[in-house]
Amino acid sequence: LLIAYLIYLVENSSLLKPSFSWETKGELQTQTYEYDELIKPLLNNKYLVNLSEIKNKLEKHPWISSVEVERIFWNKIRVVLERHDIAMRYGTEGYISSKGILFKPNLTINSEKPIAIVPEKEVKQFYSDFIMYQSILEPVKISLFERTSIDELTLDNNIKIILGYQRQNDRLKLFVQSFDKLKKFEKIRTRGIFDMRYPNGFALSYSPL
Repeated sequence: LLIAYLIYLVENSSLLKPSFSWETKGELQTQTYEYDELIKPLLNNKYLVNLSEIKNKLEKHPWISSVEVERIFWNKIRVVLERHDIAMRYGTEGYISSKGILFKPNLTINSEKPIAIVPEKEVKQFYSDFIMYQSILEPVKISLFERTSIDELTLDNNIKIILGYQRQNDRLKLFVQSFDKLKKFEKIRTRGIFDMRYPNGFALSYSPL
């Protein structure tokens, strides 16, 4: 009877129940209901908590970029999450993070980030090129970057730049130099379309009113 009573106490004790601490980039998280519910099906056996299964389950969450799971005591488990940020909007389907990772959370977020139009398989290189283009254009911001067979940019001042498929960085630097001289003309600085695919210059046209 004593053994049966001890087994009963152990089974019903909260001492063996796994206890989780959640962190996001070093910050302790207190609102963790979403994550708790996600891993709940994996905690049916309190004697055997598989940390790899927990990690794999959490990494499938659309907003989570990476997961670290470690046991810091026999029933104490520490989980460190890194969430995706939004660097670009991927059309209306998803987002691209600042690591160049495409994710689709099935949730629309109000965001003013630049719009990306590019095939999924090219996202990584596309985002790297976006960072380079933006560094050349600073402080002017890109609002739309479209990559088909050529690269085309729309800036937040409504200027459009056609870069083509080669020597894009050089062409963009030429645009910056040229636009600095031409921006005094209202028509150019508000409606200009710069086609930079010419060997020694560019063609200038205008967006319709």
